[in-house]
Amino acid sequence: METNSATYLTADTVTLNGQMTKCYGKIKEYGFYYGTDNTTSHKFVVGVNEYVEKSFSKTVSGLNPGVYYYKAFATNNSDTGYAPMIKFTIKPPGVNDDIIVNLDGEFMTFDVKPVIVDGRTLVPFRAICEALGADVQWSGETQTVTVVKASTEIKLVIGGDAYINGQLVTLDVPARIINDRTLVPLRFISETMGCIVDWDNDARAVIITSNNE
Repeated sequence: METNSATYLTADTVTLNGQMTKCYGKIKEYGFYYGTDNTTSHKFVVGVNEYVEKSFSKTVSGLNPGVYYYKAFATNNSDTGYAPMIKFTIKPPGVNDDIIVNLDGEFMTFDVKPVIVDGRTLVPFRAICEALGADVQWSGETQTVTVVKASTEIKLVIGGDAYINGQLVTLDVPARIINDRTLVPLRFISETMGCIVDWDNDARAVIITSNNE
């Protein structure tokens, strides 16, 4: 069984997609579980009492902006099987094709929009670092950003290298200044502070799960 990418994403509607790849006897019921976290507590039954090896789908409406998780399932007389879980994002209204950042279920706002440079997402450093519970400092004299959280210290030189607890790290896309704001590589900052970072290409959304969750 497979969970396939969600389609027909609109302001509040999505179509969930799955695939039954093998069928061992009659399937009592099959469909999807979905939710706003990986417990996926909402259940949709698509079909019952079928011998099925086919793709199937379910359109869900009335969704609020946020990150959702879903997985396909099928139940026969002896057991229930689950396909791998995947995510989709319902974007807030009015963001169009802008890059958005979701941290622990909440969409972030920035005074300077995130940008993608050579395949890396850059965001205003103070907003993201403070949201992750870090202390931030800026030295105009040395053009250096310093981020401290617990026992981790990150230093990023504008246009140059980075240091983690004094150890040199070479970045393929360094920090830079855009519209008088310092932007830093989001994945590098977040993962160095112990977060999980995912990219939803359909929604152009960065999804961060912090280690506080």
